[in-house]
Amino acid sequence: MGGSILLSAQVYLLAIVISFLVALLIRGVVNTLSAIKKKPTVPAAAVVQAPVDFLKADIPAIAAAVYAVLGAHRIVHIESRGHGVGWTAEGRLTHHTSHNIVRRPRR
Repeated sequence: MGGSILLSAQVYLLAIVISFLVALLIRGVVNTLSAIKKKPTVPAAAVVQAPVDFLKADIPAIAAAVYAVLGAHRIVHIESRGHGVGWTAEGRLTHHTSHNIVRRPRR
């Protein structure tokens, strides 16, 4: 019994040492690659956008939200969610009924 506990402890400690060495190896590779990585000599030009007052401008709320999150974008198409409800309902019905279990009375 004592031998199996000692063997388990040795295997556990060996796994810890190997994990530590692998972590050090990965850290070394990452540091080496980041040191080798070429840094740009000229910084990229900063994009300056003019502030937009959404309350005064004639901009829909969705476009204002997209602009606030992503910057200058154009929304091409917005469609109501009511379109295609029949297909969605039929798909859900088919999916849910595929899980039905046949219930038979016990004999």
